[in-house]
Amino acid sequence: MNSNKTLSKKNLARKDRIKKVACELFLARGFQEVSLSDIIKISGGSYSNIYDCFQSKEGLFFEILNDVCKKHFKLVASQIHISEDKELKENLISFARVFIKIYNTTSIISLGRIIFSQVYNINYLQNWMQDNQKFFAHNLLADLFSKQKDQFIKDNAAKLAITFCNMLKEPYFTLNVLVDSQLMSKKEQEEHIKFIVDLFLNGISNKACEIPNQV
Repeated sequence: MNSNKTLSKKNLARKDRIKKVACELFLARGFQEVSLSDIIKISGGSYSNIYDCFQSKEGLFFEILNDVCKKHFKLVASQIHISEDKELKENLISFARVFIKIYNTTSIISLGRIIFSQVYNINYLQNWMQDNQKFFAHNLLADLFSKQKDQFIKDNAAKLAITFCNMLKEPYFTLNVLVDSQLMSKKEQEEHIKFIVDLFLNGISNKACEIPNQV
């Protein structure tokens, strides 16, 4: 996007309209199946509007992704009930419920498919990740971990936060993105959360001791 250009209220409204229409089309049809002319036809914009604001269709998509990332960061931050007065397990469960709910939606899965299709656009992906690092949900957990009494947790706060988020997403999110698996029910989400939180806090060796030997 040409960030040096100040847009009028009218142009800002047109830009928002283009993003809204493009997002709806991308989610409904997929990135490759949507052309700029499709977006222009519905949004009422023009090729010059898109090139001035987003530089390309890829630039348009990644700006939409910026908005989604910030929106979900605010959503997680507003809905979780993390407190230093609570046990770590309770805080992890509170975070996990909101986090999994977001990644267990058709719109986020559709966006995931588009991101997978854009792996060849390494510059766009790198720039997007650098620009949006502070809006990734794991930062909320990293902040919590950094305030724990346990020195190992404090020293590895960011890595542990990223690991926990990846454990929560998988394998369901990737399966949904790649092969369109069925979304988890609320009961399945709760079971998955319990499994991951227990595994994350207690480790596999302790859990293995609880499983009776199979003959």
